[in-house]
Amino acid sequence: MRLRELAIGAVITALLAGGVAMTMPSPAPLAPAPAALPVALSTPSRIPAPVAAAPSVATAAPVASWRALHMKYAHAQNLRAFFYETLRKPDQSAMYYAISVLYSCKLAISEASSALTGARQVAAAALRQRCDFSAAELEDAQRALNAVRELGPRDDVLSNSMFDYAGADGVEGREKVLLAAFEQGNPEIIAALTASAVERAMPAGTPAESRALDLPFGSLLLACRLGADCGPGSVRTLELCMEKGWCADSIPAALQQGLGDRYPAVDRAATRVLDDIRRRDARRLAQLRKG
Repeated sequence: MRLRELAIGAVITALLAGGVAMTMPSPAPLAPAPAALPVALSTPSRIPAPVAAAPSVATAAPVASWRALHMKYAHAQNLRAFFYETLRKPDQSAMYYAISVLYSCKLAISEASSALTGARQVAAAALRQRCDFSAAELEDAQRALNAVRELGPRDDVLSNSMFDYAGADGVEGREKVLLAAFEQGNPEIIAALTASAVERAMPAGTPAESRALDLPFGSLLLACRLGADCGPGSVRTLELCMEKGWCADSIPAALQQGLGDRYPAVDRAATRVLDDIRRRDARRLAQLRKG
């Protein structure tokens, strides 16, 4: 598996609460005058549109391109068909979603998921049905993805943002990358890139181990509030049920169920970061936790 697949897998894992979330931030700067981000919980039947002023000419294309593709991804009842349709015309978002499909479907058809019981088995079966891949077809799909990449597709803004943030020069460099992420508007990428801010927003005195455990949940909750597809039947909702056994009609409800008395602290951390994102306070968000 190549670096890009590993990086996107890390973002998805962070947003599924599967491990320690990435502490990297977001995409290469385009123009720092973003339109407001959506702050509504989305469901499979509705992906929220940006609120407030229309984006400038420089920003309209990336935002519209991302939103159209994400809506297709969120509504796709056959992810295999979506995958191949996406590969036919790879654009600046296509590789991210193609890799996301393969990552999720590999989890769904693994031997471990086949051995689950109860609600977790139901979620795994629903995801396998939606994927519509056999193990052999997944291998074929991976080869197809690699072939498209070898042909030199355009830069993938969504996945490249993680590398841009990691290589940014200090707070000012990270601030520029975050502003570009706000401009583009992808909730999962913004949530992954502001993971360090979510960690800083955890209650003072929280042990390092608890921070590491709860950080991915905070990032996931933040992504939902930014407009990610977190409602009943969404890929992320099914994965959280399958992987953790936290099964509900939405990701926030599943997190409340699974985290119990830890949920209020995670909720507050996500809310604080969301407030900074609404204010476009990229400099504050780009700070790294000391110690």
